[in-house]
Amino acid sequence: MQKIIATFLFAILCIFVSAQSSVHYDVEPAITKIQNDYVAKWGQIGKIDGYRIQILAVTGTNSKGQAESAKAIFEGQFPEIPAYITYVEPYFRIRIGNFYSRLEAYKTLLEIQWQYPNAYIIPDKIDYSDN
Repeated sequence: MQKIIATFLFAILCIFVSAQSSVHYDVEPAITKIQNDYVAKWGQIGKIDGYRIQILAVTGTNSKGQAESAKAIFEGQFPEIPAYITYVEPYFRIRIGNFYSRLEAYKTLLEIQWQYPNAYIIPDKIDYSDN
């Protein structure tokens, strides 16, 4: 009798598990529209408040060339970290990363500080992404 009950319970469990693997969600079109609008609006924003790490600021003769050269060297050393050159008179600045928090930026600062000892974290407008 126990074997029959165990077999019956096992069969019910198998049916339950197979039923769970074929769940279908009916999503209201209005919810899909709201979700699509949300993604589209964030895609238009482009820049949000965040942090970057400034590794260099140069001025004077050939400062643009120095900044481009330093950026290329940085990208060769740390290809996974985006680097940006900006110009605010009279400085060409190289800032790296797109960090949502100061803590994130600090972690990267510790990784690069051996090569860029004068680097520091600075609030900046960063590129928004979904990841």
